[in-house]
Amino acid sequence: MTGRFIDQKYVRQDIPAEDIERQWHDISYMPGDHHQLDIFLPNEGQGPFPVIVDLYGGGLYRGRRGSFKLAPAMALLRQYGYAIVSPDYSLLWQADYPTQIYEVKAALRYLHAQGAQYQLDVDRMALMGESSGAQLAVTVAATENVGKMEKRDFGLYPQVSEKVKAVIAMYGPYEFDKFKEQFASSGVKPKFAETGTATSFEGLLFKGQAPKDVPDLVQKVNPATYFAPGMPPILAFAGKADPVVPYQQTVNMMAAARKVLGAAKTPYYLVPNGVHGIKDYMSPEYTKIKAAFLKKWLN
Repeated sequence: MTGRFIDQKYVRQDIPAEDIERQWHDISYMPGDHHQLDIFLPNEGQGPFPVIVDLYGGGLYRGRRGSFKLAPAMALLRQYGYAIVSPDYSLLWQADYPTQIYEVKAALRYLHAQGAQYQLDVDRMALMGESSGAQLAVTVAATENVGKMEKRDFGLYPQVSEKVKAVIAMYGPYEFDKFKEQFASSGVKPKFAETGTATSFEGLLFKGQAPKDVPDLVQKVNPATYFAPGMPPILAFAGKADPVVPYQQTVNMMAAARKVLGAAKTPYYLVPNGVHGIKDYMSPEYTKIKAAFLKKWLN
């Protein structure tokens, strides 16, 4: 155990990007704090470029755009020619959930409306996220497909599309009331002693309530609640040794996705010794798998 999640120190680490010749920072996708994004383009070639909108994780409690967590996405920029967009969103101590969903959708509307000036091919756009960013990515795509969690007067361009063509989700939390039983089932010791309680990072999502006590809210934040035909394909990764989010949550989420999309649109990979963090999910092999998935579904 390493102490409570809420007490962990956040150390800002920006992504090294000095080699990228075309980049823009601090672009406001809507008025207000926490509503800026950064854009990075490949050095080679002329746009418009296919786009990955990358959502950082941090339990919805810490993190920022342009951090080191962009590394898996930046590998796809450098090796395969994708443009990368890194937006900020409000953290839970700044705004309650699902404000974050509304913000990501507002960022997507901005990109659909204004992306051409940054050489972005917004008709070939994917969401990618890690940890809580993965939960946001899958939920945004799934709810857009069924018209749920919509607040188009939140942000700009209310009549513009919020669609993406594909999602890449890495070790996200999707079943917020099942952490303890899933860790017990797999024999993985949770990193945080408060897992499953009102003071856990899951509990913070529910305003200091234990997930077991708020089943209706648990269902609302589970992206599988919104799965339906027509949603974008999903590629997922999880680590079988992850002590923060049980890998079973990815397995169960993808099983639900396969019921509506089929196996061809829902590949997923379990990393035998994978833990929580980008390192185990950005090997050359996994980067190649992500690139092949995007090439198939963005085209």
